Amino acid sequence: MTPFRFILLSVFVLISLGAFSQVTYPINDYDGQTIETCTGIFSDSGGSFQMPYGPNEDYSVTFCSSDDQRPVLDVFFEYFKLAQGDVLFVYDGADDSAPLLWEATATDLQGKHVYASSGCLHFRFVSSPTDQDNGWVASMQCLSVCETFQLGITPQGDTFEFCPETGDITLQGSAYYLPENLNVNPAQFSYQWLIDGTSYSGSQVTHSFFDPGAYSVALQVNDPVLGCEASLTEVIKLGTYPSFEGTMATVDTACSGETFSLLGIATPTIWTGFPTEVVETVPIPDGTGEIYESSLVFDIFEDEDVILSAMDIDRVCLNIEHAVNGQLQFELECPSGNRIVLKDYGSGTSNLGEPVIWDQVTPGQGYQYCFSNDAAYGTMAQTAPQFHEYTDQAGNYYFNAAYLPAGSYTPDDNFNALTGCPLNGTWTMRVKDQVPGDDGFMFRWSLYFREDFYPDSLIFFPEITQRRWYQNDTPLQGNPVAVSVEEPGNHTFRFEATDSFGCLYDTTLTVYIRPLPEAEILSEFELPVCEGDSTLLTVSPINNLSPAWSYQWSFNTVEIPGAIYDTLMAKTPGTYSIQVTDGETGCFDFFTLDVTQQNCDLTIPNVFTPNGDGVNDFFEILNLEYYQAEMVIFNRWGKKVFEHSDYFNNWWDGQGAPEGTYFYILTYTRGEERRMTEGVVTIVR
Repeated sequence: MTPFRFILLSVFVLISLGAFSQVTYPINDYDGQTIETCTGIFSDSGGSFQMPYGPNEDYSVTFCSSDDQRPVLDVFFEYFKLAQGDVLFVYDGADDSAPLLWEATATDLQGKHVYASSGCLHFRFVSSPTDQDNGWVASMQCLSVCETFQLGITPQGDTFEFCPETGDITLQGSAYYLPENLNVNPAQFSYQWLIDGTSYSGSQVTHSFFDPGAYSVALQVNDPVLGCEASLTEVIKLGTYPSFEGTMATVDTACSGETFSLLGIATPTIWTGFPTEVVETVPIPDGTGEIYESSLVFDIFEDEDVILSAMDIDRVCLNIEHAVNGQLQFELECPSGNRIVLKDYGSGTSNLGEPVIWDQVTPGQGYQYCFSNDAAYGTMAQTAPQFHEYTDQAGNYYFNAAYLPAGSYTPDDNFNALTGCPLNGTWTMRVKDQVPGDDGFMFRWSLYFREDFYPDSLIFFPEITQRRWYQNDTPLQGNPVAVSVEEPGNHTFRFEATDSFGCLYDTTLTVYIRPLPEAEILSEFELPVCEGDSTLLTVSPINNLSPAWSYQWSFNTVEIPGAIYDTLMAKTPGTYSIQVTDGETGCFDFFTLDVTQQNCDLTIPNVFTPNGDGVNDFFEILNLEYYQAEMVIFNRWGKKVFEHSDYFNNWWDGQGAPEGTYFYILTYTRGEERRMTEGVVTIVR
């Protein structure tokens, strides 16, 4: 909507380019003349925009009003195009001593009015010796001074569209005369406002607006000196709150890291200054032969407004619930008696909305079903049901219930059946249930015609221009959007919608994130294990709790049948993993351990040199760290010279023993396997 509006107290009669029945005044034919007229066509020397003017032209002409009661001459340039260097001078008076209004070049005056404050306008045209263009064509008329009295209303923010609950809105009124040099004092003007039934004085006013709707703003300005008065009416619109019905997360709870989706729906709400829907919670007569019937009466349209084609119907909507959609018929009748079947009886057994199946008294949850020309679905009979679970208004739980989703459907009969129907009058909705035993409720129904039928101040709805999800103030991309959250606990997601009025609305959803099991796999033996060894793997909770966990082991990504306990004997090198599932939350996670092997055979030296040089100073056995070992050493006469029950990292240094050969007995154990080996070792100093 344009933020600045003006009004003339009479309609300007502009001459179209084809209306050459009036006198035409080419500037070359009337050079140096003064012409008194209130009609006619003023042109360049070519006579119309189809012929160019000539080179080296220097012509002038004066036009004055021929009507004393309408002294203001208005010249409107319907076409204006000059070549480079060519100029049309426009003076506010009878000659070039008057104030210069325009030094017009190129297309400066295209589509513009020029007004005389003194009753005359003087024009002088000068062209160059070279390039020429098609010149100009202008129509003329005379106006009274008061017919040029203009008003404007400028709201704060330069828009007449605001958000609900805006509060104070400041409006600036302005008044002026179209002739630029008219001798008036704007300070003498008096301003009177009428805003939503409240009167104000002064050029600037502030009024409070809160509720959605259209509010009339009327301004009247009086010039007591010249005796002129003008009025202007505008409409302040406060936007409507959109509906977020249908906004959802695919889950209420999710496991840490699990992906789920957020779907945001923001539907603009129509504001109307007249009834557009019937709202009532009424049971649908259940196969008794009676029908549900109610009517909307319109009286706001022009008498000649009738339905000319299907496109004149925007949509018909019913908010309804019923257990078996095939039992119902929806029929709309127009004021002239034409009828259309929106939905006929059929074989469909799916629900409409969320009915209370086992209760004939409690209304269920209605869904909004609309019928339109550009529907998302085919007819209801053609649309495959969807399935969901829900808890009804009486507390009953339903699993895998078939239903038709809310949305727009194609009517069974084409809207062309309503051609010829007047918009004003009584429109009647009928809902018939032909089979007893399954009940339902009607909550409301509405009818909307093509938007341009409605008076601007009686209907509007701000379109939704932007939709976005946020998690902890971080924007998410897309709608729907797939998300996953690692941190356990409650997490809030905000869905924001911005409308064409610039208003921001939001709604929030909370999803609880359940923790995953935290555990590790422990090996009986330090890894890598020795070749041929087995090791017992055990799942150990990290938080030292004893949760109700279940288990499934895999080896090299292949499940091991029957391996459903918290321990497993690993006999083969490879990757062992286990899926741990928390029986209370249903959340699971995988934990992995690579079991590797190495050669653990002992390497026993047969000589060492305990001379303190740091090289081979001990009787050290390679790989003995993988065993529990006992060592006993004898000299050649059988006398025990060394003994240790944990022979590792405390090697025999041969101190006090002379050079020579010694006998040893090594006993070493790994797991339940015990071995013994004997040999000789020589000390060399």
